[in-house]
Amino acid sequence: MSSTFRTSTTLPASAQTMYAFHADPHNIVHVMPPTLRVEDLITEVPAREGGRIEIRCRDLGLIPMHWICQWRTVQPPLLLVDEMIQGPFRVFIHEHHFEAVGDHECVMRDHITYQWGNSWWGALVSEIFVRLYLMVLFRYRHHRTRLWASQEHRPSGGFL
Repeated sequence: MSSTFRTSTTLPASAQTMYAFHADPHNIVHVMPPTLRVEDLITEVPAREGGRIEIRCRDLGLIPMHWICQWRTVQPPLLLVDEMIQGPFRVFIHEHHFEAVGDHECVMRDHITYQWGNSWWGALVSEIFVRLYLMVLFRYRHHRTRLWASQEHRPSGGFL
């Protein structure tokens, strides 16, 4: 059985700007916590339905992870959905929703459907440990995304 995690944040940038930032998977390095190091990233830019993202990273300096994801839905500037097709979860679907609030502000909503394992044990891990990890991870990611969005006009995608 899959679990869901939802969170949102208001950003001081347009929905178009934040959509473009998230449509380029290379920007993930700007929002990941220092405990999670991206070692290799292979992708196409910008996002397109069916396009793939391959990430090799290491969490806490010890835990290697290899994710292969595919863009399932690409609807500029409102929605990006990526789905893990190979990696540490049985199910991991990440929806990025962008809702304009005026010309220079938007609400970004993250909706994640996930499942770690297939038994009662997997459901327990998903509901307790994975949910806690996602809460901490997305609090940090949203903080870093707000910092990025608050910078002056950044057409090149630069950060701090």
